[in-house]
Amino acid sequence: MNGTEHFENQMDEEYLGEARDTVSSLLVVISNMRSGAASGVEGAGRIKRECVGLRQGAHWAEQPLIELTVRRMEAYLEAVPDPSDANLGDLEVFLYVIESILEGELDQNTDEAEFVRSLPVPRPVDLSDLEHLNIEILLVEPQRTSARIFERELQSGGYRVTRANRSYEALELAVRTKPDMVISSQVLDDLSGIDLCRAIAAIERTEEIPFALLTSYKAGDAALKGLPEAAAVIPKSAEFGEGLADAFARFHIT
Repeated sequence: MNGTEHFENQMDEEYLGEARDTVSSLLVVISNMRSGAASGVEGAGRIKRECVGLRQGAHWAEQPLIELTVRRMEAYLEAVPDPSDANLGDLEVFLYVIESILEGELDQNTDEAEFVRSLPVPRPVDLSDLEHLNIEILLVEPQRTSARIFERELQSGGYRVTRANRSYEALELAVRTKPDMVISSQVLDDLSGIDLCRAIAAIERTEEIPFALLTSYKAGDAALKGLPEAAAVIPKSAEFGEGLADAFARFHIT
């Protein structure tokens, strides 16, 4: 083993040890929230802050299942800033899953698309008597405020949502998790939403995934030149809900 490999292994071991400590401390936080020793908002804020380090460290330590779990946990907390007792149970599930991965109880070769669908999602109040739809949406939106609005609209219908901020991150997630649909803003970063759509359509593993572009332009506008005909267009406006419903109907997503 050369010096570089030794250093990388040491860093990975340090992350795993820190991750175990973080999970243990967050389980205590949840216990305090349940007992009333810590408020829901305060506890959720603490968990969100710790999630950032867990996710970033998982990426560098090449722990993809932990990274996916923490990403979904962060999305859960965005939707539930003041967790109920039922929500606290879901948060414990996330942490138990991470513990299982850290202890080697979950195979790292687990199908990531199936794995991410097994994780908890917040239950919309108006759908409390229904099961969540087993439909995974990858939402690609760099603007945090807009992303939250669109995400809540999707979650209110019972859909599972994974968020990405950047085009290459979205492409990686599409390949890894194979969502039932990708909804992307037209304006991203190095790639546009149109570029992302074409890239997803060009990859064998993702070519069948329905794609919808969030844009202020109407379908057929010259600004959307290059957008594959198979893609749907959703207005980035107050008509988002109606456009979303049309896109779901077009792709037979219920």
